[in-house]
Amino acid sequence: MKPLQLFVFLNVVYYFSLTLFYATTFTTPLATQLHMNDYYPRYANTRVDRKLEKEQISYEELEAKYNRRTSVLSRTLVFLLIPVFTVLFYALFFKKKKYLVEHTVVATHFWSFNLLLLGVILPVATVLLVRSFKVLHIPAAYVTNDAVTSSVLQVCLGVYLFMMLRRCYGISKWYGVLTASVIAWSFFHIVWIYRFFLFEATLSVV
Repeated sequence: MKPLQLFVFLNVVYYFSLTLFYATTFTTPLATQLHMNDYYPRYANTRVDRKLEKEQISYEELEAKYNRRTSVLSRTLVFLLIPVFTVLFYALFFKKKKYLVEHTVVATHFWSFNLLLLGVILPVATVLLVRSFKVLHIPAAYVTNDAVTSSVLQVCLGVYLFMMLRRCYGISKWYGVLTASVIAWSFFHIVWIYRFFLFEATLSVV
């Protein structure tokens, strides 16, 4: 499949998987924006308070409307993450003198992998591990803990990035380890940039 076709296909797969497994990485409901936000919680709460005052509706009603709308908008806004990483790859590998479209192709493949990892591999692995732990009488919290999940995801992203960047850019092993580690570490920070735009877009139309 071509890069964009692959991304669109896995985008559909990811959002279909949300009907089977609960995940909020890209949909980000209002509760997550307000109460699991280490970046702009005061701003988000202020914006919501003003919205409630202006619309004269209850928080529960706004939350229901927001979550329905953000689920739809996220399917389109997730495309914004491709140019973000296009610029990042361009900055990290500008000495390779590749065209911008080549960096875009790499970024598209990277986000296709992310959708596959977050929408298929992670949910299936989580369900299997939770069931296995239940049989062994081990608390499922070891699997569903956010810190554990985030660490596992970052390791997976780091390994994938190392192999992908080495193949696409022909970089040395040490630079591959460095760039893969930096990008994997910053992944969730960058996702919060996307979540901020999703928050603004959703709140402006509900």
